[in-house]
Amino acid sequence: MKTSALIMVACVGLAGCSFYARGPDDYRKAVRTVLDRKQPDVEGCYKQSYEKDNTLQGRVVVSFEVESKTGKIIKPSVVPAGTTANETLQKCVLSSLDGVVLDPPDQRTGAATFTWEFAG
Repeated sequence: MKTSALIMVACVGLAGCSFYARGPDDYRKAVRTVLDRKQPDVEGCYKQSYEKDNTLQGRVVVSFEVESKTGKIIKPSVVPAGTTANETLQKCVLSSLDGVVLDPPDQRTGAATFTWEFAG
């Protein structure tokens, strides 16, 4: 089983001055790092689905925001246009994002799209 991921992050808006302020590249790297920590959970999602259907492969594309000041990942949703994996895998990947927090938080709200590729 193989999974890979791609992330695109855009920073939008500004909030107060008392929080860390990353540039776009640092923001992208920080979000990637926090999502990489969830990789075992995502791989577990794939493993469960693969055991039921060993031909399973595809892509799950998720968009979300990183809330300013708290660093919480909020409003995660599957992007249907780029997603090819089954609904069970999509839901599991979304649930793996529950409780993910960027630490330290940033003064900017981030908008991101992350793609997981799955192959047997």
